[in-house]
Amino acid sequence: MAAKLLKIHVAEHIRIPAGDVSPQVMRKIQDRLVFTNPEYEQRHLRGEWIGGIPAQINCIRKMGSTYVLPRGFLDQLVDLCRKFQQPYKIIDNRRVLDPVSMEFHGQLKEYQLQAAEEILERDAATLLGGYKSGKTVIALYVIAQRKQPTLVLIPRMDLLEGWLTKIVNFLQIPLEEVGLFVQGLHKLGERITVAHTAEMMKVWKKVKERVGFVVLDECQRSPAKVLTQLIPNFDSRYLLGLCNATQRYDQLSRFIYLHMGDVVYSINEHDAREGRGIIRAHVVARPTEFDYPYRGRDDYAAMLQALMTDDERTRMIADDVATELEDADRPLVVVSGGAVHNAVLQAELNRRGIRVHIPDCRWEEGPEGDLDNEDEPGEGTCHCLDDFPEGPVAVLMSAEDFLRCYRHLRTDVLFLAVPLFFKKAVTHAIRGVLMSGSSNGGNGAGASLNGRRVKIYDYVDHKIGLFENYFRMRSYNYGVHPDVLLNNN
Repeated sequence: MAAKLLKIHVAEHIRIPAGDVSPQVMRKIQDRLVFTNPEYEQRHLRGEWIGGIPAQINCIRKMGSTYVLPRGFLDQLVDLCRKFQQPYKIIDNRRVLDPVSMEFHGQLKEYQLQAAEEILERDAATLLGGYKSGKTVIALYVIAQRKQPTLVLIPRMDLLEGWLTKIVNFLQIPLEEVGLFVQGLHKLGERITVAHTAEMMKVWKKVKERVGFVVLDECQRSPAKVLTQLIPNFDSRYLLGLCNATQRYDQLSRFIYLHMGDVVYSINEHDAREGRGIIRAHVVARPTEFDYPYRGRDDYAAMLQALMTDDERTRMIADDVATELEDADRPLVVVSGGAVHNAVLQAELNRRGIRVHIPDCRWEEGPEGDLDNEDEPGEGTCHCLDDFPEGPVAVLMSAEDFLRCYRHLRTDVLFLAVPLFFKKAVTHAIRGVLMSGSSNGGNGAGASLNGRRVKIYDYVDHKIGLFENYFRMRSYNYGVHPDVLLNNN
């Protein structure tokens, strides 16, 4: 006889009719949702008084003729139905609200984008990664993609400042528009709200109908009752758990996956640390006053054009070039935004009597070359040095030409005149130039030329959230906190 159709009702919990689930599927459900209580087991092994501590933890509730299961178990339940040929139908009663306006202002590293894509394929998911592995930024990217009013739950108050700073930077949501439920303050944001779990335990009834996405940070440190009593009160369609470790202090790691969703991506520590501090130079961070009414990606081209032609910003760069050329005995390289930017910079430098050279970077592709490869620039021959001048001169190169021809450059001062995002190839090129410029042929650490340490001038357009985020990513490669760089210069 054919198995009955199992109607899986999904809201804040999963509900399935007890009479319609096949015995094989039910046994597997029980195997996964009924397990030994770690506290009971530990006390028993130590010979301690057990009292009323149950020997088992049962995550299955029977309500009349219906089984109630934790919502994070949905993917596993569907997999079991498929494996044991149990016909099923999902009746989705989860809350989806009208989309809100949110855009992510930044760039993800390759591993972060992979993690985000895995999360976006699931409605409920857990992301695993160590301290400072980029989980918060990944979560903000996912939040921007979901475009649902979002509740971020934090189990510790020391996480608050980091979330607020990143929300302002990466989502460009003004601080006064971010909702807060902390220390007696109760304010719901239209787009995003950050709440301490203890505070939300008191007021969830007032909030649940206005939330379409719940994010729980540091799941491994959240009290068990947050996972078993607070999270199940929300029927929002989307859930995301962020974890630093696979184990909880109470050995109840299974609660994380059952209530927040399975681990869909584990951040590799090598990926998270790759590039950190590999550009060793004296970095001069120069905050500019450039501003633009930037609202989203459609404004990017016009904003970049305005940046390249901004008089005050151009004069700042020219002042720095002039200062460095006073005691230079070799060319300085200025990485620009292209022909228009070169012309603007050249005009300002010429007014100061400064020699300027714009090389003709004619490129001949090598047999193995691939300029579209972001991991490693293509091999080939650049003719930019055919008429390259010697001595103190300002060399203006577009970022594209710099990336192609960096192997042929020798300098100990580099000016980043445009807000670059350091992908792997760009980082490799800058590091290569600075290492070749050092007299020791350099490992880059403390490298110097004629007693001068190699130097990078980094122009920080901090009034534009996107460009400030680019700078923060660059500072990661410098191995110095961005605030330290700004305060030291």
